[in-house]
Amino acid sequence: MTNKEKIDGLVADISELEGLVAGMSDMEICPLSFFSQTFDLAYKIIRDLHVLEGLQINVFQKQMEEYQKIIEATLLLQETSAIDTSKSGTQEIIPEPLFEKPVIELPAEKWPVYLNDALAKKNLSDFRKAFSLNDHFYFLKELFGDDEAKMNKVITDLNDIQSYEESVKYLHDKQNWDTESAAVTDFFALLEKRFR
Repeated sequence: MTNKEKIDGLVADISELEGLVAGMSDMEICPLSFFSQTFDLAYKIIRDLHVLEGLQINVFQKQMEEYQKIIEATLLLQETSAIDTSKSGTQEIIPEPLFEKPVIELPAEKWPVYLNDALAKKNLSDFRKAFSLNDHFYFLKELFGDDEAKMNKVITDLNDIQSYEESVKYLHDKQNWDTESAAVTDFFALLEKRFR
């Protein structure tokens, strides 16, 4: 499948997602199938974007390897053409590179680096940006009892706090959460990423 076909597929999926969401704009209560369909489509879109990103990284890596070969060939040509006439009148080849040979090495554990991973590790000034759509609905239901105002208040308060430790203290003081629950663990994991 070519990049164009993959992108056309993404556009079709995004249009379908847009249609599903637009169809719910006039409804007061959304059917459960709506969430299942939109989550599935959103996940498919994200997965396909990761695939495209990985392919693009491979293309960039091949281009970098080609550039590396060109640079090495240019340096070799430069070295063989540099001639110095010494005091004795004899000629000898003296390597004089025009520039330092670039070293392009990435640690194995860091390759490939996905854009989503890089953004997830970024220090987020707005904690809301750490949530995916799935996370939002998950935390809203599991931690805030479907009370959007309560969730917004907690997130606004967390945005004003400048350290992970203070954020944890705030949550322990203000929320009566079961610290053993998976939802709480997931919430704290995202909160920790905000301060890395």
